Amino acid sequence: MKYLVIGGTGRTGTHAVTQLRNLGHEVLIGTRHPRDEHSLAIDLATPLEPQIFADIDGIIVSVEPPTDDAGADAVMHQGVARLAELAAAQKIPVILVSQIYITRADEHPDMAGIIRARAAGEQSLRTSGAPYAIVRPSWLTNAPATGARLEQGDHGDGQISRETVAQAAVAALLHPESHNKTFELYDAPIPLDWPTAFTALTPD
Repeated sequence: MKYLVIGGTGRTGTHAVTQLRNLGHEVLIGTRHPRDEHSLAIDLATPLEPQIFADIDGIIVSVEPPTDDAGADAVMHQGVARLAELAAAQKIPVILVSQIYITRADEHPDMAGIIRARAAGEQSLRTSGAPYAIVRPSWLTNAPATGARLEQGDHGDGQISRETVAQAAVAALLHPESHNKTFELYDAPIPLDWPTAFTALTPD
């Protein structure tokens, strides 16, 4: 299978690229600064050409947003919406890495613009018609992966390893039990059986 990881040079995306390649899949990296034949020039702040998704079997979006409100909206809302529309037309699954506090932006006024942009991007993906899963990591760390706990409803707080976030995104890409579901992700001592965990989630 051939997958595209947008943000595949970032701190979480690199883990997803490595994990997919270790499973034997072909991976293209979507980045603003392509380095080789395994990279595509993709900037979510600008319009996308439909042909970039030719022969792509699935997409992970793991992008760190700009820190200003306008930039965050251009990437995490408008950019995700454009990508979702193209993916829907070609029935390509999209796994979006978002964050917790999506429904509680007022609790973090310093990040409220970014959170609201992410929330709008999530909703654009839900309504696009593309197969999708939305992964909402808690506060990210660079600790080694241990296990994970899934929740829904955006009520919690905690931490999660970037490596585990990548595991969740890759598992969601490979297991359609995750489709049309949104979930929060927290560190836990015990590894998950991802298909079983996804099956237990409530669809959006």
